[in-house]
Amino acid sequence: MTTRLRYVNFSGFEIISGDGYRIVVDPFLSGSEEHGIPPSPLPLADLDQTNLVLVSHGAFDHLGQALEIVQRSGAMLACGPDVRLHALSQGIPEERIAYLLSGCSVTFAERATVKALDVRHISLFRSGDHWLSGQPLSFMIRLADELTIYHSGDTSLFSDLRLFGELHRPDVALLCVGGVRSRDFEVVPLPPDEAALALEWLGASLAIPMHYRPDSDAPQQFAAAVSARGKARVHIMTPGDTLDLNSP
Repeated sequence: MTTRLRYVNFSGFEIISGDGYRIVVDPFLSGSEEHGIPPSPLPLADLDQTNLVLVSHGAFDHLGQALEIVQRSGAMLACGPDVRLHALSQGIPEERIAYLLSGCSVTFAERATVKALDVRHISLFRSGDHWLSGQPLSFMIRLADELTIYHSGDTSLFSDLRLFGELHRPDVALLCVGGVRSRDFEVVPLPPDEAALALEWLGASLAIPMHYRPDSDAPQQFAAAVSARGKARVHIMTPGDTLDLNSP
């Protein structure tokens, strides 16, 4: 079976398994001119058949339109405790939210198993009149056809990435390599050279760079750094692109 990957925008992806199960991760479609991120070319309605939405943390560029997709599609939402509280306040039913902390695994409809893993970052965002904070996450997504995809969320380099590779052996890694513009500087948790080392530790044979502004050369820098190490392939995608992933 063939799994299809579609780049939604920035750190957002749609994963369509060979048996038709649809997972959306960190769907930031609206973009932000202030932060140098254009909107996705995909309309929200393109994601109305979603079965599962994963949110790594509450930052605007990752939470994005996740709750709208859940409300429109009837999908399950899997997230940390802070995003869960925000979702409940926005009318998402409790029975449609899977509460995740690092180390937890949940299997959805016997079609996909998601293991939440730690990252080095922060989840901090405003919900109504309050600020919420919790543990940011990354996701190891194992599909029924045995393909395993790692989505890094936002993270800086830390040695547990090597352990994640040894334990879970992902086939594909979706890795942040750039950042957002914030006033006069750029926030880049995992620069391209460090992302290449993270990929080597993870052991994935294919990497898709994400979390970079379109005017940045971060994905090209990442591809060059990976090529110099000679242990994986990099495929650079443009929002709206799709890529077929063959099962192992």
